[in-house]
Amino acid sequence: MDSGTLLVPLAPDCEAMRQGLIANPLPPVWELDAATARRLHRDGTLAARVNWQPDLDALPVSSVDTPASDGLPARRTYRPDGADDDTPCLVWLHGGGWVLGDLDTADATARTASAATGWTVVSVDYRCAPVARFPDAVDDAVADGDAALREHRRVVVGGDSAGATLAAVVAQQRGSHPGLVGQVLVYPATDPRLRSPSAHQFVDGPLLTRRDMEWFYDQYLADDADRESPLADLVAGLVTVTGVLPPAVVLTVGHDPLRDEGIAYVRHLAHRGGDVRWIHAPELHHGAFSNSGYLPSAAVRVGEVWAAAREIVA
Repeated sequence: MDSGTLLVPLAPDCEAMRQGLIANPLPPVWELDAATARRLHRDGTLAARVNWQPDLDALPVSSVDTPASDGLPARRTYRPDGADDDTPCLVWLHGGGWVLGDLDTADATARTASAATGWTVVSVDYRCAPVARFPDAVDDAVADGDAALREHRRVVVGGDSAGATLAAVVAQQRGSHPGLVGQVLVYPATDPRLRSPSAHQFVDGPLLTRRDMEWFYDQYLADDADRESPLADLVAGLVTVTGVLPPAVVLTVGHDPLRDEGIAYVRHLAHRGGDVRWIHAPELHHGAFSNSGYLPSAAVRVGEVWAAAREIVA
């Protein structure tokens, strides 16, 4: 597996975004309480939605919300025009460090995914920390994965950042199910101890940093035992898996403290002999995937991810 150049200068649109954050800085999450961090993240995400291209409301996708019930969290289901009972289903788990995010902040990403793949997408509003701590989010993700496997013939599980971690756990827990046909992991957090070189490289600045990740983990995990759990440490989780794993598409990006642990997870998946499609975007930063509507450089990579996902399911 050729890693190529792992880090190059940010794409011009990403650099412009970074400069904007420097000129108009937001308080870092570790200076905030969780409720304030959630509000600021939600407000900023929804404000940016109006600039999304292509126009989200013009996409040939309809959506319907389902309240939490029967042990399942609230969820939003997107159906593309022409979907039928044989259409694959993507269970999508949003990012946000297990603290931030909800169905509305994930709407643009999930709606774009449904339009790009032609799949039904079930976006899951799992319980977030610190009100609900580990393993509540894992339980919600697995429950919704199980529900999708009961209702659809072909299921893919995916997510970005913290959501990718949850998706990977679902893939590990349910990999032997014949209906689970793929996993899409966008810059997954795989090592709660943040031991990789890139975790020590990105320590300050307006984008995601090591200190941000430390704060997220402190909200999510209660103690060292949680950090060693195979439901949080993805490599430790792989060791416990004796059966097959579904084919994987994994995106890593250059400007990201999670870069090297994501690449290491790709290598572990490949070592098991599974089908792994690795896409590395050295010019992007963590979070670019969910900002693709106003970052054309990220939109190119989003297209590559969903094209690869369609290939593994086909």
